[in-house]
Amino acid sequence: GGKGGSKGSKREPSERPEGGTSTVFVGNLSFDIDDDKMRDFAKDCGEIYKIRWLTDRESGDFKGCGFIDFDCAESVDNFIKKNGEDLMGRIIRIDYATPRN
Repeated sequence: GGKGGSKGSKREPSERPEGGTSTVFVGNLSFDIDDDKMRDFAKDCGEIYKIRWLTDRESGDFKGCGFIDFDCAESVDNFIKKNGEDLMGRIIRIDYATPRN
């Protein structure tokens, strides 16, 4: 069977930025996600400072992804390990956010 590729749709995170980052991208989220559910999912990793859900500019509809700011890079390193886990019936995609300079 099947043509190459790995099982499921888990994508490996990109390389950790030099010096780490306190921000992650999260994707493939349930449309029922909210701040409390995300904080609960991340509670073992560290303190979430801010969550920014991405919405469509025109319609304002949630795009199923966002950015999470943690208190420190160490929390992000812990949270990245949850990439590919089930959150509300969806396989969450977590990746390092590229610092905006």
